[in-house]
Amino acid sequence: MGGDPSVKLVLDCHTDLGESPVWDARTGRLYFVDINEKHIHVYTPQDKNHFVISAPSTVGCVVPTSDPNILLAALGSNVVEVNVSEKKTGRIVAFVSTDDNAEGTRFNDGKATPQGVFIVGRMNRAWRDGQPGKLFAMDLRVPGNSFGLMTILGPTEVCCPNGMDWDQDKNVFYFIDTADAVVRSYPVDENGVPKRSQDGVLLGVKDVITPKEEGIVLDGMTIDSKGNLWIAHGEGGAIVCYNPSTGKEIQRVELPVRRPTSCTFGGPDLKTLYITTRHEGRHLDEGEEASEHWGGLFSVEIPGVAGARPALYVEISQK
Repeated sequence: MGGDPSVKLVLDCHTDLGESPVWDARTGRLYFVDINEKHIHVYTPQDKNHFVISAPSTVGCVVPTSDPNILLAALGSNVVEVNVSEKKTGRIVAFVSTDDNAEGTRFNDGKATPQGVFIVGRMNRAWRDGQPGKLFAMDLRVPGNSFGLMTILGPTEVCCPNGMDWDQDKNVFYFIDTADAVVRSYPVDENGVPKRSQDGVLLGVKDVITPKEEGIVLDGMTIDSKGNLWIAHGEGGAIVCYNPSTGKEIQRVELPVRRPTSCTFGGPDLKTLYITTRHEGRHLDEGEEASEHWGGLFSVEIPGVAGARPALYVEISQK
């Protein structure tokens, strides 16, 4: 399978479901997960050091925190701390209710708001059949505010929660619902979460990107310094850049694999776009072969393009 010649294979790690790449500029590390294999990958481009932290259950995503050695990971039905230097998971800081832990559900993508609040989606594996999901927020800035996942988008407002990012200049949250194949923008409040009226109605929601390609699967997403969105086409073998103001495609990076999952900008100048991918063998037509480097971590540098900022991190009270 072909692809843009400037795309490089960084790690031939054959993740079953690679996801949630996040660059921590403080440590020079790239983190990403293999959801199904219950792995957290840690990669340092400067010295090419790569190791894996094993988790006790599926890992939807990881996010950096105000402590550069501690990540938050959305595992199974819990959000837990991960000690990177000790290479192990630690204390539980939040858990979902029994109702939100129904069979077939798991955490999916998540990030920190510009204000340091953790946002994470929970999906149903039967989302293609219309089974809904939720989007949660967790605020650890206040001492003692543990074990609190607050629903910010309910099951009538999201089906398959996925890629997300913030435009701080416009004060909006961009969010992908994979089931609807749409990117929506939400005005945000002082915590970086979607605004609601006093009677609970979402305010100012807009469909900003609605690609018309048949069978399109919009997956993970990141934002660049010009406010454009780079989105993994999960069944399309490409990362595609859109202008959310016009909804139009600007640029497309073809990959040497069929199933990219997400992307993030990293490196000292934020000019390297890192791309996670997944297994292909179970989704091939008869006679097709899986891409040689399925599940690998890839990178590409695109002239004139850089990330909006290093990864945002979750603020955790030290009191």
